[in-house]
Amino acid sequence: MNNGYIYVASVNKAFYYAAKKSAESLLDFYPEAKITLFTHDFWVEDEDYEIFDQVITGIPEHIRAKLWALSRTPYDNTLYIDADTVIEHEDIQNVFGLMNNNDITFTRNRPYNAKITKLSDTEEMIYHCGLFAYNNKPETLKLMNAWYDQYIEQNKPNWVSDPYPWEVRKWDTFSMWYLLNKTDHGLKIGEFPKPDARWNFVWGYLDNELQDTERVILHYTISDRELFGNEDIRNN
Repeated sequence: MNNGYIYVASVNKAFYYAAKKSAESLLDFYPEAKITLFTHDFWVEDEDYEIFDQVITGIPEHIRAKLWALSRTPYDNTLYIDADTVIEHEDIQNVFGLMNNNDITFTRNRPYNAKITKLSDTEEMIYHCGLFAYNNKPETLKLMNAWYDQYIEQNKPNWVSDPYPWEVRKWDTFSMWYLLNKTDHGLKIGEFPKPDARWNFVWGYLDNELQDTERVILHYTISDRELFGNEDIRNN
């Protein structure tokens, strides 16, 4: 199968630098990995072609440019990885074998480490959208396109959040939750095997989430110093 990994960097150059460092850490553990970067042409450096198999430009200058890029993956099966990550284990090369015929495979949110997961007494955003595997079936790519459209829609001034909290409008996690729960997508959605935290160990998770296994991916948060110390797209 034509399996590969994608990163997306837009808005602030700190994400571009972080994506390159993460991709380099991926290659440390899986030198044969196929990796694609989606970013802006005015950020691209010659060394990028030594790290990535493909560098795709022309992406929107948007905080959620990743949602635009997802349907444009060049791979049959894709692992999307947020830029602010570090690969720490050779098991990264086995990730596609964990999809188990799912169309999209997620890790779970940890409510104690998230700004919001609960939407009502019976509804919760359970999936973490900073790392997931998916295939390139037409129906899957259609959902990825709808994800971007839904995010744009919920950020319009006249969008009505009721009955959900207004603050969910800024989270693409809500956009995906809405599509999975309020539309007839027809896809098979699954989860990484337990302990799923080893595949997406977000900064702030408790160590016991690993259940005596080793982290494969550490997911941190880019600091304000890094963000404000780099030019964003409006300064180019």
